[in-house]
Amino acid sequence: CLWRKSLSADEAKQWRGSAPVPETHRAGGELFSLTVPDEPAQPTDSLQQVIQRRGSTRRFDPERVLTLAELSTVLDGATAPVPADFLEPAGATLLDLYLIVHSVEGLAPGAYVYHREERALELLKRGEFRGTAGRLGLSQELPALAAVNIYSMTDLPTVVERFGNRGYRAAQLEGGIRGGRMYLSAYAQRFGATGLTFLDDEVTEFFSPHAAGKSVLFLAALGRSVRRGSSSRTS
Repeated sequence: CLWRKSLSADEAKQWRGSAPVPETHRAGGELFSLTVPDEPAQPTDSLQQVIQRRGSTRRFDPERVLTLAELSTVLDGATAPVPADFLEPAGATLLDLYLIVHSVEGLAPGAYVYHREERALELLKRGEFRGTAGRLGLSQELPALAAVNIYSMTDLPTVVERFGNRGYRAAQLEGGIRGGRMYLSAYAQRFGATGLTFLDDEVTEFFSPHAAGKSVLFLAALGRSVRRGSSSRTS
């Protein structure tokens, strides 16, 4: 078994400390700044109302786009500090966020990486990747029809070196929390989201060389659902 039920005092002391900062490359490509709407334009529903409304979207409409402000709000909420003893100092993260954008106003279709400090997306490669996104999502239609797919990835060897075997569990926990925030942000803004499985190595290969050596932990597909009486199609 990889896990022990408890930590010794020395192990607990070593566990707490500075998290390994993902060595995301400095932006070398075209940057697209993200802008979160002012507070009056933010969703006003309570957390309880959003949780009760939240589900998993089963049919995305590829013709219905997201706005850049909506995507910005999702990323801003997802990357806010997570209070955890393995994420110190405050605001640290074990993850990088990579995106395949299909239909977001103001963004060219293509592959991107999110830079937290700049609050911007770097374009890694331009192109229509609906078919690729479907393949990476175990050949399902949902990631191909969504407006955008967000992949939480981590440099797992660095994380395990810092935290031991528990590092994998820690990274998965953070990925789940940030993925959950994406869900809630989507439903607070009244569009849809769903979490999906994926082809691990092929996701890394698609985003390489930028993501070389990283492992994918969570995939969230975001978009607007198909209206009643209409049908979706892969473009």
